[in-house]
Amino acid sequence: MMKRRITIYGAALLSLISVAIVVAPARSQRKSGKDEAPLPQRGAVVEIDSPERALFKMAVPDLRKSSLGASAAAVLRNDFKLISLFQVLDGRSFIANLEQEGLSITPSAWTSVGAQGVIKGEIRQRGSRIEVEMRLYEVARGTQPSLTKTYRGNKSQLRGFMHRFANDVLRVLTGKAGAFHTRLTFARRLGPGRKDVYVSHYDGHRVGRVSGGRGVSMLPSFGPGGVWFSRLTNTGSFITHSNARDRRIIKGSGLNMAPSLCGGRVYFSSSRHGNSEIYSSNLRGGDVRRLTRHPGIDVSPACGPGGKIAFVSTRHGSPQIFVMSQSGGGAKRVTFRGEHNQTPAWCRDGSTPLIAFTGRSGGMDIFTVNVATQEYTRLTQGQGSNKDPAFSPDCRMVAFYSSRGGIFISNPEGLNQNKVVSGHAETIRWSR
Repeated sequence: MMKRRITIYGAALLSLISVAIVVAPARSQRKSGKDEAPLPQRGAVVEIDSPERALFKMAVPDLRKSSLGASAAAVLRNDFKLISLFQVLDGRSFIANLEQEGLSITPSAWTSVGAQGVIKGEIRQRGSRIEVEMRLYEVARGTQPSLTKTYRGNKSQLRGFMHRFANDVLRVLTGKAGAFHTRLTFARRLGPGRKDVYVSHYDGHRVGRVSGGRGVSMLPSFGPGGVWFSRLTNTGSFITHSNARDRRIIKGSGLNMAPSLCGGRVYFSSSRHGNSEIYSSNLRGGDVRRLTRHPGIDVSPACGPGGKIAFVSTRHGSPQIFVMSQSGGGAKRVTFRGEHNQTPAWCRDGSTPLIAFTGRSGGMDIFTVNVATQEYTRLTQGQGSNKDPAFSPDCRMVAFYSSRGGIFISNPEGLNQNKVVSGHAETIRWSR
């Protein structure tokens, strides 16, 4: 439980901020929660590959002329599976003569297996260097490719080439590129008194530690300089980033936590004046400005589109999500259902004013709220404990931690849930 005035430190501090954004109202502020309508239940689940969703049927044969071709095609197939917009066809159904077709297609051979799109590729190796030619065909358009790209580099760059091509495929087919070349960051508990911050590719590839490997590092966020995070000490906590080698960038008495970066400034919560409030500073830790002033607990700032900051506050009794400007003005409550809502994360592409959050409804589950319309969507239910959501930069995917064993990715309706990172994770953030 987070107390209004923080007066204890040391070992007890770790349990206090095991996740700083899990908020309990101060004793004098608690309400029964009867004023809030319950969070919605999830309706009937429609399988992601059902005909009703009209998924684009994509064929992705192995790339030609290299032993790397199968692994390269697997990256593309996985991208298309995770985005929830495609049905990736089983290669065993292909009847086209792939060797004879080469990088071209015979439209009738693909139409007969239901393919609407076909991706062809070829890897040409020259020593340690590779040249990769990629083509997208829309079968209804005939034998002329809709997209052709050539990439040159080292073998280690092949996965990146495939993500970049998948991004461009989405741009051609939908008008908006994908987010397949992005990363996740999260904290991981490693034992008593030990947490570290990690980064992985969005699909779970190459998980690596970026914090110093000592004590408790947590609550990460992407920003200039690398991954920013909070570092616990015996007397409180400070904020640093992955390239600062534990240098104290944002310091002060008490707890300084949960950095979120936008508009050239760092937004964070701090108990430096006794109560937990939202502050901002410049990237060097100077020009600290206090943005909230309220007896309630204010934590978990999250940058959003249009100069908005979401945060969690107990000012109306139970923890709820509020929105304010980056200067701290115009704070207003945006969640009115549920008795305990926390960990807000914006859809930041500006298309829809959506915030994903963790809500307590029996257990912990993932929800979204449309700030403009007050429409709620429940993404998880009856699937263990689920928390700490993060939107992909294009808002087509939501990542969250589940007690089912790791970080999962789904679409914004909670369909097509796929585990991408195994093991414990908390406070997930997605790079832009």
